[in-house]
Amino acid sequence: MAGNEPSTLTRRTFLQTTAFAAAGAASLATLAGCSQPASEGDASKEDAPVEVAEEVYFQSCMGNCSGWGCPCYVHVRDGKIANITRAKLKCPDGSDSPYQETCLKGYANIERMYSPTRVLYPMKRAGERGAGDWERISWDDAVSEITAKWKELQEQYGPEAVAFMSGSGSGMATISYTGRLQALMGAMTIAPCYDNTGMNVQMNHGGLGAYTIGHNEHRDMVNANNLFIWGTNPTESNIVDYHLVSQAKENGAKVICIDPIYTTSAAKADIYVPIRPATDGLLAAGMALISIRDGHEDVAHLQTMTVAPFLVKDSDGLYLRLSDLGQAEPLSEEDRVLVYEGGEAVAFDAASNPEIRGSFEVEGVAVKPAYQILLDRLNEWDLDTIAEMTDVPLETIEELAAIWNSGLSYIFTGFGPDHYANGQCGYDGMFALMDITGQEAKHGAGCSCTDFSAPNTPGLVNTATADLVGVAAPGRTIHAPHFHQLMEDGEFAGMTAPKAAYIYICNPITNEPDRQKWLKSFDAMEMVVVSDMFMSEAAQYADYVLPVAFLYERDDLSSTSNPFVKYTQKAVEPAGEAKGDFEIITALGKAMGFEDYFTQDLTTFLASCVTNDAAAAVGLSWEALQEQHAIWTYPEEPQVVGLTDIILSATGRFEFYHEGIQPMANVGQEWDMLKESCWFWEPPIEAWPETIGGFEAVDEAEKYPLLFISERCKFKTHTMFNNSPMILELDPEPYVKVNPKDAEAYGVTEGDVVRIENDRGYVVIKVVLNAGVRPGMLVIDHGWERDGYIDGHYSDLSTYETWPRFEQDNWFDCLVQMEKVQ
Repeated sequence: MAGNEPSTLTRRTFLQTTAFAAAGAASLATLAGCSQPASEGDASKEDAPVEVAEEVYFQSCMGNCSGWGCPCYVHVRDGKIANITRAKLKCPDGSDSPYQETCLKGYANIERMYSPTRVLYPMKRAGERGAGDWERISWDDAVSEITAKWKELQEQYGPEAVAFMSGSGSGMATISYTGRLQALMGAMTIAPCYDNTGMNVQMNHGGLGAYTIGHNEHRDMVNANNLFIWGTNPTESNIVDYHLVSQAKENGAKVICIDPIYTTSAAKADIYVPIRPATDGLLAAGMALISIRDGHEDVAHLQTMTVAPFLVKDSDGLYLRLSDLGQAEPLSEEDRVLVYEGGEAVAFDAASNPEIRGSFEVEGVAVKPAYQILLDRLNEWDLDTIAEMTDVPLETIEELAAIWNSGLSYIFTGFGPDHYANGQCGYDGMFALMDITGQEAKHGAGCSCTDFSAPNTPGLVNTATADLVGVAAPGRTIHAPHFHQLMEDGEFAGMTAPKAAYIYICNPITNEPDRQKWLKSFDAMEMVVVSDMFMSEAAQYADYVLPVAFLYERDDLSSTSNPFVKYTQKAVEPAGEAKGDFEIITALGKAMGFEDYFTQDLTTFLASCVTNDAAAAVGLSWEALQEQHAIWTYPEEPQVVGLTDIILSATGRFEFYHEGIQPMANVGQEWDMLKESCWFWEPPIEAWPETIGGFEAVDEAEKYPLLFISERCKFKTHTMFNNSPMILELDPEPYVKVNPKDAEAYGVTEGDVVRIENDRGYVVIKVVLNAGVRPGMLVIDHGWERDGYIDGHYSDLSTYETWPRFEQDNWFDCLVQMEKVQ
């Protein structure tokens, strides 16, 4: 197997010199420093190579960059990581794996590991929260004090008095062990809500595939004739994916970039389409209407692969089933959804040419096919209005539709639409366009969405809580948009506010919206514990900070999306007194009184994650991983939902209509099931500063006329890599991008300092003029922490206002004003 190849390079010691490459023809004796002393005046004396002992270990990046936990080798000299080199794993056919494009951030991990901001010892707050006053304490004291407080709070207020919160800061297996302690404690979950709209709309449409959660695995995009980069900027936020875009273009694909901002991805595209923010769904609707008008409706695909012919009752929006006609028991296996064919309703799987348009009456029940509902929604819009609303000329929309229907077309999207409260309008529109034209379930046609379309390897299983089923489980979940209301009011949706929190692999003070609310919620807690490698902004506001070992300082399994399951080797000892997550949780678990549940060692746990039937079926085992380090466990063919990977939606079909859809979390919000069941378009909650097409500008626009977004950039993964001198040399400080027209209107120029504010907060920051930014927009790179800004914080500007359907972080749904400071 191709995955065997890394074993020849790992964990070996060899002699290397600083001048090895230049020394080409030098003898081994010279390289080893065994040659005779150079004579006086010999120019080679000062340049004589020095013998360096080096060990090489197989490792992996942590991922969370919409990448794949890129494999690499780390080189150790004198007990220190001295170099990182790219791995060269092979696909089963012998070609290079496309999932190993180590980027500048991956190479910067050495600087992160040895950064002065590393937390080396358990720390206890000595002053006010956020003041930076700390005292070093021992591990024993930290564990004892933390668990004593947890016990006290749970005894007084119940298990959910302690909450756990995690993010996506690690793709390694050991981090999952934290879930074991949380389950045994019955602790509450605080759920961050980034990307929920983009992820859940995909799941609503195509379900969860066996091998890819999204629709098309990334490497399938090279088969497209037309590649639409829509709602993402892969040159910045998907660096390790972009080579697939380049390969598609080399293969002859036309690349179209749809974005409000002229990005590097736009510059590399054949066609750039600037669009009004938060109107992506309308553009998709316009392309769909033109496709239908011009005869590109794929009726056979709609009939057989989608819910288009399924009859929907006018009365309640639910599918008409045999049980509605008294011909089957409700919810039984025989209770088929009905379609209309030959003047009567028949079971969907008994029809050969069902109707997809029209309105019918079946035994007194008024019904219509789901596709008719979609058509009715689309036909509420005319093309001229769509052009006005999107700010995309009608001739351009016509051109886009013509390109879309000229061959195999593929959408490479991301979480740009997701960050407006109406993001589902964009995603639902894209999927409806694919359904109508049959541009899916084919190689080269469909959709990829960042890490949601990355490989999902069989055989690697999280066993952290496997033996706790029926024994213990975490408490209830409070999602971030309502967490602060819970903390402020003490009660919300039947839950009581937690008194303590354990926060790991996330940095909510910076990465979540409405930072001031997080500070107030932290203050409302009696104890906050943060485990982290670095003194992050969240850690700065904690009561205890526990030092976590860096990924090169522990054995682990990489569970980040990749066709390879990877065993990553401990290369050096942890810095200071840092410990791995497994060891930290084991210590806390035992101190909480769960000694009987924390008896296994790290090796036993890791081995258990790859000891199962699925692993055995693909040749994966702990023993094999120790020898080979990386094993391909994925199908050789790129996976496409509906083609190679089955559709796992409730109906087994692509669902542009969502029967009986319910909110992601029902917390008593107003809910319109019929509206949310199929594509529609409404403006975002706040980011609508102009009156256009009959949609009035929001009230906030009178005071705050500018739209603010935070753009992802290649120099960070959220707040990771803020402590790399190499990257800071390239990107030393935050700045706001301002269109020159806005700069003139506000009397600012390049290098001026401005104050950007709204009712939630402010940030003081330098101006950079950028004509690629849409007029009326201000753009700041995402990921800078408090110390990077002149004053204030960009996360103070964003809001937790959210759509009823999703618990969602809507960073872009934000209006501000700007004034020159100096």
